[in-house]
Amino acid sequence: MNMRNPAAAYRSTAVETRVHEADPHKLIELMLEGAIQRLRIAEACTASGDIPRKAKAASEAGAIVDSLSGCLDLSQGGDIAERLASLYDYASRRIVTANSMNDAAGFGEVAALLDDVFSAWKAIRPT
Repeated sequence: MNMRNPAAAYRSTAVETRVHEADPHKLIELMLEGAIQRLRIAEACTASGDIPRKAKAASEAGAIVDSLSGCLDLSQGGDIAERLASLYDYASRRIVTANSMNDAAGFGEVAALLDDVFSAWKAIRPT
């Protein structure tokens, strides 16, 4: 734990607990939520000129999107999986471009796309 920043240590522990207790559906939900949060941070940091923090958030968002893409089962998921693969590929490329061009709107665009996926994913939660 990071004892210099107790709030960060608490958040880290809380996230780890959520991940360890999550079923596969919830894990995807947490990944989408994390990517969206980081994209919003990158968007805000771009606007405020905090380039190092923007770059970190963009890198983390890109890694999450790449992980989401890696979770897809194209042999079982049919058309939906193929469409998600295309969306995640676009999102990944758009994050790289937004990061290199300091384009806050690009981060916002990807966050909005992933928010749509997030909403749909939550709506199909198995009971």
